[in-house]
Amino acid sequence: MKVWLKLVLGAALGVALGLFLPLPARTDASLLLQINDFVLSLGRYALFPLVFFSTAVALNDLRRDKHLWGVLVRSLAYMVLATFLLVLIGALFILLFSPERIPITSRRETELIFRSWNDTLGNLVPKNLFQILTGGADFLLPVYLLSFILGLHFPFDRAAAEPTVNLFDSLSRILYHLNSFIVELLGFGMVVLAAAWLTQVRLIQDIQLYLQVFAVLSLAAAFVLFVAVPAVLWFFGGRENPYKWIFGMLGAGLAAFFSGDSFFSLGLATRLTRENLGVPRKVGAVTLPLYAMFGRAGTALTTTIAFFIILKSYSSLEITLEQILWTIVFAFILSFALPSVPGLGAYINLSLLCSLYGRGLENGYLTLQPVLPILVSFSALLDVYVGSLATLLVTRHSRLQKVIPAKLYI
Repeated sequence: MKVWLKLVLGAALGVALGLFLPLPARTDASLLLQINDFVLSLGRYALFPLVFFSTAVALNDLRRDKHLWGVLVRSLAYMVLATFLLVLIGALFILLFSPERIPITSRRETELIFRSWNDTLGNLVPKNLFQILTGGADFLLPVYLLSFILGLHFPFDRAAAEPTVNLFDSLSRILYHLNSFIVELLGFGMVVLAAAWLTQVRLIQDIQLYLQVFAVLSLAAAFVLFVAVPAVLWFFGGRENPYKWIFGMLGAGLAAFFSGDSFFSLGLATRLTRENLGVPRKVGAVTLPLYAMFGRAGTALTTTIAFFIILKSYSSLEITLEQILWTIVFAFILSFALPSVPGLGAYINLSLLCSLYGRGLENGYLTLQPVLPILVSFSALLDVYVGSLATLLVTRHSRLQKVIPAKLYI
């Protein structure tokens, strides 16, 4: 059975279960949510070592073939342009549809786990290099950076480095097959993820207050996936049907939406971009982790919409041009500051925006705390799609794509 079909069926069954399962008395004690955490761990089980061994080999291959700087420059350019485009789309949709105000919350501030840039820099270059290999479960950046540096130094003496390159290449292939095996199991895992997600949504109190938020996010996501992204792929991807590529990443999109975790969906994206979109390892191993950490265009869009809703809720006045420009600039900038936040990026980004804006909005993000699962899901969905399809464009413009017919998609 095709991987995408397994995931679709698993998600459909999970949604059905989520609709009819009795709600737990305490969400933190729910067996379903505990199993959900296990599935998330399973999906990321092989990810860090896969990134570590694959990135170094990929960089070595790109440098040997004289594609390295072209791939890196295009990847960064597409990341910046895609993020800015989605921020503009988010601002446009919230101004066009203008949802009603949400009552100001009386919730108390909760502690958000977020690594400052001081902590980030400290973990990037620890006093003991081996600490990188035993770091936190959400901090992929030190592993990626170390692998990146090793890959750049492989060519210094090809004869001396060849055994290590062969070892890294072999382990990369073995871990890719392990990751592929895990992907095959995630059809069952999707049942749990979808059921747990819907259970959390059903636990939202006064959900009718947030229906317009959900509607605006849905319309913006649909516009990005079925209008904006296809248009970009059509004009810059060789005038081919872009919807086949969007379909090719369906499994990764579903996993991202129901998990809300960009690292969980990275394992799926790694396999689907290679076996559906024809992205070779030497491109995907470099660009996909980079987008999962820094290319958070969907997070930027979701944050933009959410912050405008908070502004409207705190004031009966119309949003000014100054507020629009301020939000666009800072939602764009802060989206690149989340490499260690694969799951709650939208919420933490929103809290940072509120803190920077001040003027009584420091705790404004708590207004949307009840719909956290929805914010995170839309962010992750768009993040994985934009990152994967930007990787496709990088591959096509570097003339490295292996064309795969849609009927052969896994």
